[in-house]
Amino acid sequence: MTKHKAADDFGRTFIDLNFSLGATQSFDFLGEFGFERVEALPSIVRYRYGDIEVDICIGRKSYELDFEISRGGEKYSIQELIRITDPNAARQYRSYAATTQDGLKEGFNKLRDIVKKYGRNALRGDPEVFILLEQQRKSWSREYALDVLEGQLRPKAELAFRQKKYSEAVELYEKIRSRLTLAELKKLEIAKARSRS
Repeated sequence: MTKHKAADDFGRTFIDLNFSLGATQSFDFLGEFGFERVEALPSIVRYRYGDIEVDICIGRKSYELDFEISRGGEKYSIQELIRITDPNAARQYRSYAATTQDGLKEGFNKLRDIVKKYGRNALRGDPEVFILLEQQRKSWSREYALDVLEGQLRPKAELAFRQKKYSEAVELYEKIRSRLTLAELKKLEIAKARSRS
């Protein structure tokens, strides 16, 4: 199958599902916030109000429905919107996948209800919401970087401790101190004491 043929099949699939029409009907409430539809493609419908854009889209392979809002070039997912008010609900949130018209309708209804519950202030353009979204993203990035660092350094620190390379163990443990278990904090203290002697 040629790349062009695959793209045609993809477009037809979403045309057959009436994605664009379903998204437009389900999210017509965006007009209440001043949004106007500016684009309707087989797998994405875009709305705009001032400097805020909203995309309702469906994954090319996953068929998962998504809602994204952007301002100032930064795009935020529905999960990020949920997280600023209810982190537990955000952890439990899963995108709805739809491969039939009935599934698509049900998915749009669920997504619309979530957007109405968690996205109203963002849709109103409340600057505080976008500040919180940006702070949350920066915090998540720092946490993710620390997760990666922890995954890399913890085994090296453990090995250095077992091999009685205490100065090296101290240096490695200190880099991930905020993530150490009680047992690892004890090892750090032991390594510090033994590296001095």
